[in-house]
Amino acid sequence: MPASAGTTVLASEYNAVAELVNKIFGDKYSAVLVTDADRTNHKFGWGAINIDDALVDGTLITAERLQGMVNRTNVMVDHVNINDTILVFSVPSNRTDILARTLIRAEDLNVVETKVNNSIISNSTHLTIDPTNASTVSPTLPTPYTRSATWQNKLIGEHKWAFNNYNHARYSFNSGGQLRLNMEMTGGSTAGYYNWADIINEIGVLSLTWDNLVQSSSITQGTSEGKGFYDLTNTYQLLFTSSGVTAPPSGYGYGYGYQAAGMYIHQGAFESQEPYGDAGSAYGYGYGYGYGYSSYANRYMKLYGKWADNGKDVDFKIVLDDTAFAQFTDGEIETTCSFLMPEVITLSDATFNVNPEPVLSVINSFNTADDS
Repeated sequence: MPASAGTTVLASEYNAVAELVNKIFGDKYSAVLVTDADRTNHKFGWGAINIDDALVDGTLITAERLQGMVNRTNVMVDHVNINDTILVFSVPSNRTDILARTLIRAEDLNVVETKVNNSIISNSTHLTIDPTNASTVSPTLPTPYTRSATWQNKLIGEHKWAFNNYNHARYSFNSGGQLRLNMEMTGGSTAGYYNWADIINEIGVLSLTWDNLVQSSSITQGTSEGKGFYDLTNTYQLLFTSSGVTAPPSGYGYGYGYQAAGMYIHQGAFESQEPYGDAGSAYGYGYGYGYGYSSYANRYMKLYGKWADNGKDVDFKIVLDDTAFAQFTDGEIETTCSFLMPEVITLSDATFNVNPEPVLSVINSFNTADDS
């Protein structure tokens, strides 16, 4: 609640605003568990060290304390994806910092509180990231996540991202971090290759955010289940299904008709022939072979996700199922895993930093006993 203008700042008033700053920039819910039935509060907190927010009555509210809140708020404004300005105080005019021995006014606390509530928390802006403050990182795996051997029935791949603990994962997603996946097929020539390449190469980049699975491609959209990091459980659930593909199954047909007596067609030319029976007409028949197109309704790439190890890990499973058609598929399929990493921002004593990077490992490649 805003403090009354013109009054001396009380410890309780300072504590209320400091708690608000810690709720986003620090972590007021560090004791949460991934198994909590209600994970609403898990979505707050970037993991920085909390500032004091439990000062006892009578504590002198120094300029240094208020400047610490100002710095953290300005880092928040810089980090999130909004067009906004840093904190500006009206007295003295357009003041942007708190100088030593400056009188701390109740109005100063109100400026901080309003900025955090209206610019950072409103519309869940604290869960976003300015694209200029993030970079895509592709870790190097000891073994390439690829397959070049011909297959016919099914491919299953699994990989995981390991954070330090569940809170570390929270801080990454809460500050706009994403786990990404991109697949590509090249170099094949079979019918199976062309059918699967139509699917895989049009998916684009898949990104797991705090609340969704987002597809970057505008060529052919698949179906996202609208589930993000905070929707994961400890068992695999479907996150995304690619679009399908059409392919030409074979078929045939036949027909019959009459032709004039004494004439028949041979290798595209009319030739004379003595009729059999009556001179009026002769009977003949023929057959033809043709193709038609039908949809392969159950040939899809599917992506599943779950948490593991008490929320420390985020696991993904990729399934390419062709058992209904069993077409030979050659060429190379490659899976590239990356993540969107929020960059470090420092302003005086305030540092935003969700390092270290999560560690990627392959649980099940495309070259194991469950692939054929």
